[in-house]
Parts: sequence; C-alpha cells; structure tokens
Amino acid sequence: MPRELTPLEQLQLLVPGYRGYKAKDLVRQDDFLIRRSVADKIEQAISAISMKESMIASTEPFSPQLKTLEFILSNLRLLETEIMSAQAGGADIYARWKINVEELDKIVKHDLSMIQAAQKILDLVKSEKYDEVMQAIQELKNIYYDRMKLFYPPEYR
Repeated sequence: MPRELTPLEQLQLLVPGYRGYKAKDLVRQDDFLIRRSVADKIEQAISAISMKESMIASTEPFSPQLKTLEFILSNLRLLETEIMSAQAGGADIYARWKINVEELDKIVKHDLSMIQAAQKILDLVKSEKYDEVMQAIQELKNIYYDRMKLFYPPEYR
C-alpha cells in the first residue's frame, strides 16, 4: 500500500526545481518558484477569461456578464501583481532571523495550499463557474498573507 505524499513531496512534483527551503540561500529561490507557479496559474485564468470576454463582446457587447468578467479580471491582475512584486522570502529580515524547522514546515504547507488554491481558481474559470471565482480569489489571498507572515519573527506578525 503506497504511503501518502508529504506536502514537501507534493510540491516537488508540482513545481519543477523546488527544493523545499533546505539552505538559507535557497529560501529566496524556492519562494520565487512557488510565487511564479501561482502567478502562472493566475495568468492562465486571466487568459481564459479574456478569451471568454472577447467571445461575449463580439456577439453581445452590452451583456451584463462582461462587467462580472472585468471585475474578476481586475482582481486576478491585482493579486498576480501583489504576489510577484513581494520581497522574496522575507529577504532582508530572513538574513537576520533564523527560520526554524517548524516554521519551514508551516511555510511548505502554505506553499502547497497556495498552489492548490491557484489551481482551484483556474479550474473554476475553465469550467465557467464565475460566481465562485471571487471566493476562491479571497481564499488564495488569505493563504498568501498568512504565508508571508511566516517569513518574519513572531513578534512582527
């Protein structure tokens, strides 16, 4: 009977090049890989919505669904920008504060949750369940904000 994969093993299968924060200098690299993977899924969702939007606009230029799609696109673009412009791995703070094994385990679990949440957004968009996308975006934001706090000492969270 095969054992269940750990969050770290799941991430290593989902994100090429991910090593799991094994060395101090790799924290920034692994953090970037996770954020890039999440952003890629968001970009795919943006592309799918944009294609749907152009199809609707060509046949029904005043469709109320266009407003909904634009609102979702705006939120996805904002989230992608926020995720990709964040300081990698707590950068300067991490250089002065050692993240212990328990904290790294929490970060890895959040990494996996972020990847899964981004995939959920993409799946909802592909199946055109637009009424559920905003809630999924909020879930990803919450995971992302909680994750970013883990790169800082407890007294600064």
